Amino acid sequence: MAEGKNYYIKVPGALVEVTEEVYLTYYRMRRRCSAVQEKDTYNGVTSYDALDTKDILGVDNIPDSKSPSVEDSVMGNLLREKLQFCLSQLTLPEQFLIHALFYEQKTEREYAKTLGISQNAVNKRRHKVLEKLRRLMET
Repeated sequence: MAEGKNYYIKVPGALVEVTEEVYLTYYRMRRRCSAVQEKDTYNGVTSYDALDTKDILGVDNIPDSKSPSVEDSVMGNLLREKLQFCLSQLTLPEQFLIHALFYEQKTEREYAKTLGISQNAVNKRRHKVLEKLRRLMET
């Protein structure tokens, strides 16, 4: 090696002689890793790997931001049940109107043609039925 001082890096099971440049680079890198770990510890940053258990990986605890929350799912189910109940409270012609316009996605004009009435009459009925349904949902 170079004249003067010898430089060594400790590796598992041995000391390896290296150049001054390799020695300095290695220990700068080690110090940088230590500084990052200290900063993470100070700021409370935790790796999901640290949450690993025998039964489950820590990464499996990451919530899926695209899936609905449990609360949203429950509320959606409750609202659907209430809507079904309120729809059953409507008269048969009102139920047919809702079914045709919202489930079959017929236009008011198409539905009016099947009943033999004007589109304007269907529109007025739709508004009345939706208002009645809104009142039923609020109770």
